[in-house]
Amino acid sequence: MCILKLRFEKFERKYNFYLPDSYKLLITELGDSYMIGNCEFFSAEDFINNNLRSGGEMEVGLFPFGGLGNGDCFCFLKYGENPEEYYIVLWLSETCNYVILNSTFDNFIYNCLIQEYKALLYPDEYMVEGTREEYEECIDKIGSVSSLFDFDLDLIEKAKDEDALDSLILKRDPFAVQLLCMLGKKLLYTHTKEAEKYLNRAINFSPDYAAHYYILGKYLLDENKKEGLELLYKCATVPIAASGYSYWEEDDVGVPRNLLDEVFEILTKNKDELPHEYAKSIYMNFIMKGEPYDPDARFMLADEFLKSGDYIHCIRELNNVMILTDDPVVKIKLLETLMPVYEKAGFVWASSICRKDIKYIRGLKKSV
Repeated sequence: MCILKLRFEKFERKYNFYLPDSYKLLITELGDSYMIGNCEFFSAEDFINNNLRSGGEMEVGLFPFGGLGNGDCFCFLKYGENPEEYYIVLWLSETCNYVILNSTFDNFIYNCLIQEYKALLYPDEYMVEGTREEYEECIDKIGSVSSLFDFDLDLIEKAKDEDALDSLILKRDPFAVQLLCMLGKKLLYTHTKEAEKYLNRAINFSPDYAAHYYILGKYLLDENKKEGLELLYKCATVPIAASGYSYWEEDDVGVPRNLLDEVFEILTKNKDELPHEYAKSIYMNFIMKGEPYDPDARFMLADEFLKSGDYIHCIRELNNVMILTDDPVVKIKLLETLMPVYEKAGFVWASSICRKDIKYIRGLKKSV
């Protein structure tokens, strides 16, 4: 355990990312390959060595710690330099985008515990065969994790349906972004004020995410067009990977996979109604071209930001290009371009991840 602690500390120094104590507790107490809810945890060895990234497809701030078994990964998404500045996301391997699930790791574990409890309530939906062994394993996991993290199991057992369980998740984690988006969309036309409260809370917590802007922005086009257009403009400027789209039913909030096609069209038609600073922006010039998923157009946008000294938006656009191209040679060149830009922006730790991703891509090329 002492050796593992030292290796965690080495990881933290290397990436300037301080792992939550709750993650260390789970790994040290329950071990590698532990599974709770839908998440099977990767080995500590692989996590510490950062061997689990899909290089050239993931942003540098993504650190995979578990998976679904199909290539989709649960990850820490580091979005700032302070210890608490991370999200727990599900990264989707088929589309290279992610959904924000929880605001902290212990809240994610609580979410997983709720998923495990749902299997007891709805075995036909959540269990493979519904055998006695499955029931016993499920009950054992619920007991072990509740005890380890001091969760109130009595409160969970009083919940008798999925809505009540979702309410427990939100009560514990008021910034469970995808759940906020789901409830917001569900309630917009019946309990509008409550829905707007949920969506605005999600916006304030995760301003670089598209789903909440898209849902609330489209609704407001008929209620308050000016505000709706401003939200859709913000939707158009977030990273492509942060769309909030999901091909999993339980995380689907109605965001289309290529939502920017629709958003760009709406903004182009209504440019004259946008605030002056939006209508005359670099992004609006790009939006007017109507090519949100064109890697060459995105690269030109990145170059424009680089020349103006806007390193943060340059990094964002180079990462967008990375997702939009399948050419491994181009991906390597992009990573090489990104390294000095990250360093100029003050993210020196990101360069080592870029180098590791380049090595990963070259390994894939050799194996083909």
